[in-house]
Amino acid sequence: MLNGAMTLSEEEQPFRRLTGEFVLRGVGLHSGQDCVLRVSPAEGGLFLSAGGTELPIEQLGLDGSSRGADYIFPDGRRIRTCEHVLSALTGMGVWEARLSVEGGEMPALDGCAGRASEEILRNSEPCGEGLESFKLASPLIVGAGERLVAAFPAPEFRITYIVRYDTPVIGTQMLSVVVGPEEFYGGISQARTFAMASEIEALRAHGMALGGSLDNAILVGESDVQAAGGLRWPDEFVRHKALDLVGDMAALGRPLRAHVVAMRAGHDLHLRLAGRLRRLAGAGCLH
Repeated sequence: MLNGAMTLSEEEQPFRRLTGEFVLRGVGLHSGQDCVLRVSPAEGGLFLSAGGTELPIEQLGLDGSSRGADYIFPDGRRIRTCEHVLSALTGMGVWEARLSVEGGEMPALDGCAGRASEEILRNSEPCGEGLESFKLASPLIVGAGERLVAAFPAPEFRITYIVRYDTPVIGTQMLSVVVGPEEFYGGISQARTFAMASEIEALRAHGMALGGSLDNAILVGESDVQAAGGLRWPDEFVRHKALDLVGDMAALGRPLRAHVVAMRAGHDLHLRLAGRLRRLAGAGCLH
């Protein structure tokens, strides 16, 4: 339950349809600049619009090298840090929407998908059918060794995520969940982004985390954490990584039926897998 305000029924449909438009405003997590996102109903998929150009998200370039999921238009324009809003939409079952961005980055909001999920719930309704899913026919693996993401055929979208950090504050954590609106809303959407205190100076020197604060992130020290209200779950860290993965798989542009297993991964590996899935979908490997 989010802030005790809303719940989903146990009979919740796996897909939702937007019934109206809503606007999200705030600073960008990395740029620190004011950003505006307008989310409105659409037909046929997820569309990203910026600077007068609109394209389906599966036709946009991807870059996960800068601590977020960036989408790149053919002219080089990019929208930074799209993962949390896309996670909110697709985690809640919305696969048809138009996202119009001003400011070059999605607003950071609460550093997770909580506020966006609440707005989606207020401005949507369950629907029995959505876009046709992509059902993976054979395993895919990107990365190697201790850092990898693999996808295996499955009848639904399941995530198993494992993180391991040297700091005892996090240590090793694992989460395995079938992703649907109920599970996403109650167990993943409020897990906040986090950063190591030792990284902040270097991140900001490279133009990242300029909009980060304890209002939208968890700061992890050597032996403690700083977080508004404390941790929401003892394993909030791996829950947030699962949130990121849900959002990054949205790059496929349609629901995915596969079991995605991630070990010590991040946006770079998530989006490499999404790119492989895009190529399979484009080749007509739909089953």
